[in-house]
Amino acid sequence: MKFFLNSLGILLIASMILVSCNERQTNEKTKVWAWFSGSLTSTQTDSASDEQLEYYFAKAKETGIDAIILEVHGGYPKVDSTDTVDFTDYEAIDIINKTLPYAKKYGIELHVWLWTTNRCEKNLRTAHPDWYQVNAEGNSCLNIKLYNREHYRWLCPARPEALEYLKHRVAELAKIDGIAGVHLDFIRYPDAILPYGLHESRGVVQDKVYPLWDHCYCDFCRANFKSQTGIDPMTLENPTENAEWMQYRWDAITKLTNALAQEIHRYGKVATAAVFASPSESRKLVRQDWTKFVELDVIFPMIYHKFYNAEDAWIETATREGVDEMKVNQCNGYLCSGLFAGHVPVDKIDEMIAYATNGGSTGICFFSLEGINKTPNYWEKLKESIIKYKKK
Repeated sequence: MKFFLNSLGILLIASMILVSCNERQTNEKTKVWAWFSGSLTSTQTDSASDEQLEYYFAKAKETGIDAIILEVHGGYPKVDSTDTVDFTDYEAIDIINKTLPYAKKYGIELHVWLWTTNRCEKNLRTAHPDWYQVNAEGNSCLNIKLYNREHYRWLCPARPEALEYLKHRVAELAKIDGIAGVHLDFIRYPDAILPYGLHESRGVVQDKVYPLWDHCYCDFCRANFKSQTGIDPMTLENPTENAEWMQYRWDAITKLTNALAQEIHRYGKVATAAVFASPSESRKLVRQDWTKFVELDVIFPMIYHKFYNAEDAWIETATREGVDEMKVNQCNGYLCSGLFAGHVPVDKIDEMIAYATNGGSTGICFFSLEGINKTPNYWEKLKESIIKYKKK
């Protein structure tokens, strides 16, 4: 009898664990995420007010959004310090501490979002200009405004010093109690080619990769690559046709990303990243081979299809390409398709979610809460769509 009861107890515990796992998998399968940017970043005079935080977290909860990815470090940090010793991101920490009570109040997962290789703090630029990327013309991105964007200042991902710096920035956020994870953005090279739908608005002609936009030819990378191959990449007539040079840059971003994911995991937090729309486009446009980011828990391809002059169905195609390549490369995490609210009309939300789901996406993510808020009736229609999505 005692043996029977013990066995029954074990079976009950096993069943509970199995149910718990199945529930978790189901929840992840239909989990809805949203990026939250703009009102909390340094592009604003002040961080979001308590009224704004209350509004957005309440609306997210009511609509069925499970997790918010909160931008805490953007392209225009307020801190204009001359201190070249302490690089602690106090502003990001303050934003997180201000927002955590609202995440807790509404039972929403809070993931904190920081820019990675794209760093433009003036104290960092002053202290370590040699850490920044150089183009094939020999010019540092500190000395030119790529695409006429002030914030396009990019750390070289191959430099060990840059990695250590970024580990510290990740750690100081990951150790904060209450956050669920750390989200890496701009973890890539600057655009060698912009997404095709942006060429006209940015006034560029990019029928191929031109030296102005081709990075990183800094002294470290040139010497490092030459020691490996005997080739100075600056002497290559057609750099993008050299398989070893392309692989060198893909590998640099991959190693950096996986190392930062491991750092996030040291604090028991979820490691995620936003990446370009499809593996093939990412490798071509921004030297980002993201299906080899094997240490990440969730990868969010930003399938903002109109920027690629693509039809709606490309959401499914790009999603499937990513899922398939992640399997080949034995990624530890899963793919969650990112949709741009500005490219998803109110009457097509169901259709766009279906494209991502049919492509193999686990969950769905929208950019952004502010974009949703700007469109009349979007909250209401999104809520209806999420209810249907979670019932499947």
